[in-house]
Amino acid sequence: MFELRVALKYLLPKRKSLSTALVSLMSVAVISLVVWLVLVFLSVTAGIEKNWLQKLTSLYAPLRLSPTEKYYRSYFYQIDALASLSNYSLKTLGEKAESPLSNPYSEEIDAEVPFYWAKPELKEGIFLDPVKDAVAEVEGLKKEFPGLAYQDYEISGALLKLDMEREGRIASLSQMSYLLSMPDENPHLADLLVASSPTDTYRAELKSGKIHLPEGTESPILLPKSYRDSGVLLGDKGFLAYSIPTASSLQEQRLPVRVAGFYDPGFLSLGNRCLIVPGAITRQIYASTQTFSPDGSPTNGFFLWPKNLAQVEPLKKMLQERLQRAGLSDYWTVATFEDYEFSKDLLQQFRSDRTLFTLIAAIILLVACCNIISLLILLVNDKKREIAILQSMGASFKSIAGIFALSGTLMGLLGCLFGTLLALFTLHHLSSVVSFLSAIQGRSAFNPAFFGQHLPNSLSLDALRFVLIATPILSSLAGLIPAIRASKIRPSQVLRSE
Repeated sequence: MFELRVALKYLLPKRKSLSTALVSLMSVAVISLVVWLVLVFLSVTAGIEKNWLQKLTSLYAPLRLSPTEKYYRSYFYQIDALASLSNYSLKTLGEKAESPLSNPYSEEIDAEVPFYWAKPELKEGIFLDPVKDAVAEVEGLKKEFPGLAYQDYEISGALLKLDMEREGRIASLSQMSYLLSMPDENPHLADLLVASSPTDTYRAELKSGKIHLPEGTESPILLPKSYRDSGVLLGDKGFLAYSIPTASSLQEQRLPVRVAGFYDPGFLSLGNRCLIVPGAITRQIYASTQTFSPDGSPTNGFFLWPKNLAQVEPLKKMLQERLQRAGLSDYWTVATFEDYEFSKDLLQQFRSDRTLFTLIAAIILLVACCNIISLLILLVNDKKREIAILQSMGASFKSIAGIFALSGTLMGLLGCLFGTLLALFTLHHLSSVVSFLSAIQGRSAFNPAFFGQHLPNSLSLDALRFVLIATPILSSLAGLIPAIRASKIRPSQVLRSE
């Protein structure tokens, strides 16, 4: 290609055109440094965002199926309070899914159903069971989404009181807490467990990636790690107190518990007030009293864990379609982690920051590519005679413009190549860079509470695509001005002046 050969000839350093070569090298160096900075910065911020999302969805699943108001007003839900087979108590979703009877009501034994209740809903003449049918739809999704895990959950509330015996003295700790039923199917739950000492006789253990709680007369519970920082030890005993309404007053109930481990709550909205307890506890409390989350989160539902976060949106869409076809969409709300009450604002800020950082990166790249304009204008002035000769020999204005536009694109591509290699090297040795910055400041450069023990050091593919697309485009645009100027050179004027 004629234009490419001439562009390479102009860009390659020569003794006779040393000044032009130096400006060319400086332009490539500036673009390389900017590409390096953009890739490292966007890769680290993308990794931090990914880690924060992992923490946000480590305890709460990335997808949640929760009952609507229609479900709680339905005959299917309310009938347990009148049915002797249901012990005259409302049931959680897990209990509904496990129950062999969809309709436990008996006209011969149980009290009359109030006239203002919703009528039983039938599907093809059969009593509609929204819970079992929804579970069947989720089971059907496992073919399209291998590795999909799900489990029902309940959130209840109770007063935790621990008695801590230390050196012959007993200290008490009281905390009004929210109780989350043990999410055994959570694939990330084992990662949340804080390591304990092998000498502790009473502790939760990891077996085949699952948490196994110790047995005993007291119910084993997992506390947020902040309790350990406050002096709570494994094996400490106490109780959970909650009140149930009676005919004349509220009666306190106590459930004996024992600390079996600590977990990292991440960025859970309930934070240091959320305890992980066996499902039997939350079901017992749920049967006697309703608990409401302070941030409006549903206190009963199903958690769904797809294999990775990229499957969340397709999974949500497919689940909604299946529920719609099954006639269950009015009973259920499907929400992703982006819709959760405790993470919605944070994720919106993530998106705003990502847009802002990308815009800043584009502006910096644009400024760096503007150096190409200076270089190519200098090159056009230096090569006026050669341009005139090329035009006299038959080179078209389009070819002359293409030479300098191609020169700008080549410098942008070279800057991308060297900048990417430098970014890969920096990310590979990022821990050394962080240690150096920490040594200069005399303290940790990045707070582990926000950024983790180690900064992410994987190259972001999105950042790489942005750089590989934006840099050549901006370089080509920067080369247009000198290219247009070069194409307007008149051979007769230039040769006559020479």
